[in-house]
Amino acid sequence: MQIQACRTSMLKNLMMHLLRAPALVLRARRERSAVSALEPALAWFGEKKYEDAVRASKAVIAQAPRSAQANHLCGRALSALGRHAEAMQYLRAAAATDPELAAAHADLADVLFQSGQLKGAESSSRRAVALRPDELEYRLRLVEILENAGETAEALAELSFAQEFAPERFDLLIRLFRALSRLGMCPEALQIAERAVLENGETDQTLYLLAAARYAVADMQGAVEACQKTLACRADRPEVHVTLGSAFFALGRIEDATAAYQRALTIAPDFPDALFHMGLIKLMSAEYREGWQGFEQRFRRDKNKAMRPCSPPWDGTSLQGRTVLVMREQGLGDEIMFASCYPQLIRQAQYCFIECDPRLKKLFARSFPDAVFYPLTDIKTVVQTNPGAAVDARVYAGSLPQYSRRVPGDFPAHHGYLKVDPQRTAYWRTRLESLGPGLKVGLSWRGGTVFTHRERRTLSLETMLPVLSVPGVRWINLQYGKREHEIAALRAMSGMEIVDWPEAIDDDYDETAALVSALDLVISVCTSVVHLTGALGQPAWVITARVPEWRYGLRGASTPWYPSVTLFRQEAQGVWDPVLVNIEQALRQRVAAVTSEAATIAPLK
Repeated sequence: MQIQACRTSMLKNLMMHLLRAPALVLRARRERSAVSALEPALAWFGEKKYEDAVRASKAVIAQAPRSAQANHLCGRALSALGRHAEAMQYLRAAAATDPELAAAHADLADVLFQSGQLKGAESSSRRAVALRPDELEYRLRLVEILENAGETAEALAELSFAQEFAPERFDLLIRLFRALSRLGMCPEALQIAERAVLENGETDQTLYLLAAARYAVADMQGAVEACQKTLACRADRPEVHVTLGSAFFALGRIEDATAAYQRALTIAPDFPDALFHMGLIKLMSAEYREGWQGFEQRFRRDKNKAMRPCSPPWDGTSLQGRTVLVMREQGLGDEIMFASCYPQLIRQAQYCFIECDPRLKKLFARSFPDAVFYPLTDIKTVVQTNPGAAVDARVYAGSLPQYSRRVPGDFPAHHGYLKVDPQRTAYWRTRLESLGPGLKVGLSWRGGTVFTHRERRTLSLETMLPVLSVPGVRWINLQYGKREHEIAALRAMSGMEIVDWPEAIDDDYDETAALVSALDLVISVCTSVVHLTGALGQPAWVITARVPEWRYGLRGASTPWYPSVTLFRQEAQGVWDPVLVNIEQALRQRVAAVTSEAATIAPLK
C-alpha cells in the first residue's frame, strides 16, 4: 500500500513537471530577450540614476509586459525613489509572473513594510525566505518586520535560524542577545553571552555582553568582575562604567557606584545613562533639585527614544489662562505617585487634561474633579491624545516634580489625595467584619518585573511565616497576578488562611482602593499597592530592600511621598530575616494595642 502510494505521488509530481515545462521554457526565452534589452536600465540603476532606470525598464515592459526581470527592476528603481505605491504594482507583477523569483518577493516585502502594511510585508518576506532559506538578508528583514508587528517570539525564532546560518557573525550573536533580553529571557541571554566569549575570546565586546547578561540575572558580583575585565581591555567605553556603577549600586556600594558614573562622564560628559543614574542617586539622597535634572535624561536614553514627543513642552512657566495636557508614562505605582503633583497643576491651569491607566480613571476622576482624564492603555503608542481642544503645553507626568518638589519642604504632609467611593468602602468593611474579630491586614509579597528588579522586591509566603503566624490577624490578599497556588500551598503547609477576593484585585483598581481603605493595615513589598495605600492616606508597612527603587530613598523609616507609610529596611543585601522579625514584633504590639483598646471600650458599652 505504501509503495503504491509512493509511486502514485512520484507519477503525479512528474506529470506536474511535464505540464510546467513548456511554460518554464517559454519564460526562459522571454527573459533572455528581456534581460538583453534591460542592459541600459541595469547600468542606470547601478549608477543610482533611478529615474533613467525607470524609463528604460518601462520601455522593455512595453515590449515584454510579462518579463519578471523588467518588472522587478522597475519596482526596485521606483522604491529607491520613494514611489512605493507604483513600486508595489511592478513588484507584484514580477512575483506573479515568476513566483520563484525570491528577490521580487523580498523587495515587495520591503516596500510593503515601508508603507506600513505589516501583514502583507510578512507574507511576502516569508515567501522569499522559503524560496531562499540560506539568504541571510531575507531572513533578517523578516525578523525586522516581525519585531515591528509585535510578534517578538516569532522574530526571535527567525533570528536564531539566521545566527545558525552564519555563526561567524558576531553582530548576529549580539542581536540575538538583545532580542532575548527584550523578551526578559535573561538566563537564555546569559548563555548567548557565555557562548560569545567561548567562540570569540575575551574581548571588550564579548566581556561587556557577559557583564550585561550577568547584571540582568542579578549576578551583581559577576557583573562587576566582567565589567572590570572589559575595562582592562578598553577603558574608554562610558556604557561599561555605567553598568559597573549600576552593579555596585545594587550591591549597596553607593560610593563606588558614584565613582563609576563619574568616570563615564569624564569620558563622555553628556552621556545620558550616566547623568540619569547620577540623578537617581541624588533623588535617593533627598537632593531633589539636582536629582530631577538627571531624571529628565530618561528621554535621551536608548530605551526611551521612541517615546511620543512632548510638544509644545511645558517649562514650568505660568499656566494662567492656558490648557495643559499631562502625558502618561512608566508604571501604575509611578502614575499614582506623580499624581500627588496634580492638585498644584490643576490650580494653575485654566484647563487640565490628564492621560491615565484605564484602571485608574474612576479613582482619579473622583479625586481630581477639576481635570479631565483620558485612559491610555499603551504608553508606547505614537498617537497623541486629542482632547478636542487646543493644547498650549504638554508635560510628562514624571516631569512634574521638578517644578513642585525641589526641596524636602515642598512635599505636602497630606492625609491622602485619592478619594474612594464611600459606599464601596462600606461594602468591603462589612465583608471584613464577617471574617470575625482580629486586625484586618492586607498583604502583597511579589513586586516588579524581570526588568524592574523583581529579585529585590519578592518574598515567598513561606519566608514570611513568622509574620503571618502572629495571632489576632486576619490576612487579606492584595497580590495581583497568579497567586492561587501560593495561597493554597501556604494553607496546606501551615493552615494559614489568606482571604482572596479576586473581584477586588483583578478587575478594577477603584475596587482595590475601596478594599484598602477598609483595612486596618497593609504590609507589602515595594510594589504599586504601596503607592495606592499611601496615596489614600492609609497605614502601610513596606518590606524594603537595602537598595530599593529610588522613590524609597537610601535611609530612614519614612518617605516624603506618603506620610502614612513606614519603611522596614534591610541592613544586609538579600537578608530578610531581621526585617521580618522587626515587622513581627511591631505587628504583635499593634494587635496588643488594639486588643487592649477593645477591652477598655467593651465595659462602656
